[in-house]
Amino acid sequence: MNELSALWQSAPWLVIGGALVLINIVLLILKITKKLIILAIGAVLIAIGLYTGVIQAPDALLALPFLQ
Repeated sequence: MNELSALWQSAPWLVIGGALVLINIVLLILKITKKLIILAIGAVLIAIGLYTGVIQAPDALLALPFLQ
């Protein structure tokens, strides 16, 4: 803890800049994660719709041999 206080006293702008960069990295990771979660939810909903028959599968998709 003494090292952090010494750094803060010697270079406060460096500490503030480093904290802002760290905050931006965390926010970027959260944004990417949120988009991936929404994408996964959409893919699951489409798969459920195809499985239950609510969404009609295209004929080209049904012609694939490994789906029969």
